[in-house]
Amino acid sequence: MADNRGNKARVTICMVSTGHGCLDDRLFYRETLTLSKRYPDIIVMTPFETNTPSETAGITFTAIPRGDSKLSRVLLIPSVIKMILKIKPQVIHIHDFELLVALPFLKLLSGAKIVYDAYEVYPEMMLQSRSIPKPFRPIMSCVVDFIEKVLARFADCVITADEHISDRFRNIKRPVTTLFNYPILKLFLSDADEVEKLKAQYKGRLPIIYQGSITEERGLFKMIDTMAILKERHPEVILLMIGRIGETLLLRAQERIEKEGLQEQINIIGWIPHIKIVNYIHIAKIGLVPFLPTKKFHKNIPTKQFEYMACGVPVLGANLPPIVEYVKEAGCGRVYDSLSAKDFAASVISMLKDEVSWQEMSRAGKEAVQKMWNWDQMEGRLLRQYQELLSTTDHGLSLQELKQ
Repeated sequence: MADNRGNKARVTICMVSTGHGCLDDRLFYRETLTLSKRYPDIIVMTPFETNTPSETAGITFTAIPRGDSKLSRVLLIPSVIKMILKIKPQVIHIHDFELLVALPFLKLLSGAKIVYDAYEVYPEMMLQSRSIPKPFRPIMSCVVDFIEKVLARFADCVITADEHISDRFRNIKRPVTTLFNYPILKLFLSDADEVEKLKAQYKGRLPIIYQGSITEERGLFKMIDTMAILKERHPEVILLMIGRIGETLLLRAQERIEKEGLQEQINIIGWIPHIKIVNYIHIAKIGLVPFLPTKKFHKNIPTKQFEYMACGVPVLGANLPPIVEYVKEAGCGRVYDSLSAKDFAASVISMLKDEVSWQEMSRAGKEAVQKMWNWDQMEGRLLRQYQELLSTTDHGLSLQELKQ
């Protein structure tokens, strides 16, 4: 295949999401920046949430309206299809379940290669969705599983974030590539001045950190309960929570924090740009992955554990297979019963009081990420998948394939 930076093989790639921002860590920092090394014409089509970053050479940002709900995002699909067709890309790379509805139309009308990027286990998400009445969740899980597998066949290849998701697509007769959400090491180099400011801000405290989406299933109220226990024995410990949280849930959390008198023990910082989170991680003594034992979290591999490791911060995670596998192999932290606030608190205390063990876990985690679990190991997979995708002829989708 000719070098795509030459005149013979200019390829326009359209990265599309109705649910992720233009600076999403996987969509932009991992995949778009990797692809831009070989393919200089990339359009990122997402709802805007902040100013575009500085690394924009050859990358164009196109805003689409932000949907406040799943239904509103589905209703955006016709206008998104029109925007894509106007661009006339050679590759359309979609990042959301609801965009699967657009695949038959894009396949028919665009002539482009289509990539479906599946980095959530959507059927399992239905089982824990609070917006669906509990008796109907198993039914919705089956429906979502069926829809995803059928419509994914309109894609030319599927990219996933872990092997559990990849296994779901093995029978759709499309290439499946697993790209683990390992960290980009250069993004986890801290800003020394910012770190010093944060150290001064939390002087005399022992910060522990949770970063990522903040929900009940991800351990929000167990973290609050744990801090209530720690307040009595170690009031110097402070929990920093960084990530998106719904307004209703935030109010509930604040009410609980005030009721327990934990205003000095918990700081809900909210969302900050991905590239700034590293400074907070660097001042933390422990990185938390406190997920509750739902079906989804028995399968999905949490990205945050690798980001803590990259910064030399020991991991304290729930006793779930995707966490245990990495934490035990690297020797970079400990696991606990995420349903027990007492076990949670005891594990925090144990990790903080043993400085020798803390140093060993810090070193081991950082070494494991630098050697094995980093995005450099995934870049080649993504570029090879694109090269194969663009070197094959479009075979269409037969009726026989849909029936299988």
